[in-house]
Amino acid sequence: MAKGRVSAQELKRDPLMQQYVATTAWAKDNSRPILKWLTIAAVVIALVWIGWMLYSRRANNAAETLAEGFRWHEAQVANPVPANPQGYVATTEEEKHRRAFEAFTKAANDYPSYHGELARYYAAIHQVYLEPEKAEATLKELSEKTSNVGAYARMALAQRYEAMGKNDEALAEYQKLKSNPGEISTASIDFNIARIYEAQGKTGEAVELYFSIANNKDYRSTGLGTNCVNRLSLLAPEKVDQLPPPEQTNPFASLGGLGGMSIR
Repeated sequence: MAKGRVSAQELKRDPLMQQYVATTAWAKDNSRPILKWLTIAAVVIALVWIGWMLYSRRANNAAETLAEGFRWHEAQVANPVPANPQGYVATTEEEKHRRAFEAFTKAANDYPSYHGELARYYAAIHQVYLEPEKAEATLKELSEKTSNVGAYARMALAQRYEAMGKNDEALAEYQKLKSNPGEISTASIDFNIARIYEAQGKTGEAVELYFSIANNKDYRSTGLGTNCVNRLSLLAPEKVDQLPPPEQTNPFASLGGLGGMSIR
């Protein structure tokens, strides 16, 4: 045998060659099961891809439908319509509320699993101007939810009662809201409660809440704090003198400090 050549006998004893031969023989004997499972795997992959595409398309459609509602929610009212309007324009308040209600209702009905509660909430907010009784029923239903939408729905329901002069009902809803405020600050809830107390002639209770909010350093320099100070000025001027002065705005804040350091 020529030097450097491997004989057939030695090749048969080579471990790699033996593994190759065994694997080839196994694949030949099991070609049909292998083909079957490969086909099944391909079908599964195809179904997953199709499902993902359908889900993605539905999610995009849901987002666009909800966005249409927000466009009408933020639409300006002008008649005549400006030549180059920024965003949507309605010629009357009624048109704005009707179009927003229709868009949010479509989002809630067509895509209930995609922000359905949020769409129903905004639909009810605009329906108040069109069909107040139906809107109130929706807000009552949503207010029982433990979500942030539920909290905002209860706030809207309380404000509706307040606007209708149903102060006892409004106060009851605000008190319920304090036990589960969600994203709503308890200070803003207390401000509304104080307003109810004023309407009921409970000036002392109202002053106590106004002072508590205005005396809080987190709200003293905000619009809410200013509103409380204004109410105190009318109801109990002596309480205003007991408040700490509002924090002074840093004149260098917009400059970001000097040399990368803030100035305090």
